[in-house]
Amino acid sequence: MTGGALGALGNAAITIAVAPGILSHEYAHVLACRLTGVEIRQRPSLALLESAATIEHDPVETFGQDFAIAVAPLVVNSLLALAAFFFATRLDPPVAFVPLWLGLTFGLTALPSHDDTASLVAGARTLSPGLRPVGYAIAVPVRAVSYSVFLAGIVALFWTGALLALVRPA
Repeated sequence: MTGGALGALGNAAITIAVAPGILSHEYAHVLACRLTGVEIRQRPSLALLESAATIEHDPVETFGQDFAIAVAPLVVNSLLALAAFFFATRLDPPVAFVPLWLGLTFGLTALPSHDDTASLVAGARTLSPGLRPVGYAIAVPVRAVSYSVFLAGIVALFWTGALLALVRPA
């Protein structure tokens, strides 16, 4: 097998393992598009043999739209992870495995991806001079975390652990 084929198989295995999180991540973008009035061109799919699942939507017109669409998975997947972890920590094994797995998939896929945040800093530049510092203050950290896959992975692990810790019974 070639390196490309092995990479594709690796992507397929990871995609299958975290499929619920990937789908909820992409559909969070869809929800944000609908809430901000941005038309969707193509619905998301899992893209088993590719490195990423994406949705296609019309260009955004405002920084607010761009930011909402970029960070929607953080909000939606974090809430889904909290709910799944809540049930996982209150059920007995082996039943608890299913909500625990779902919580992990939602938590690990909650952060915006590199592509999700690609236009945030440029969008902050378009804000009025009075709002531009605020735009940069929220766009730069989000972009910085998603810029490196390695850093994003580490942050995702800590984020998922923090979500689990929030619902762990005392």
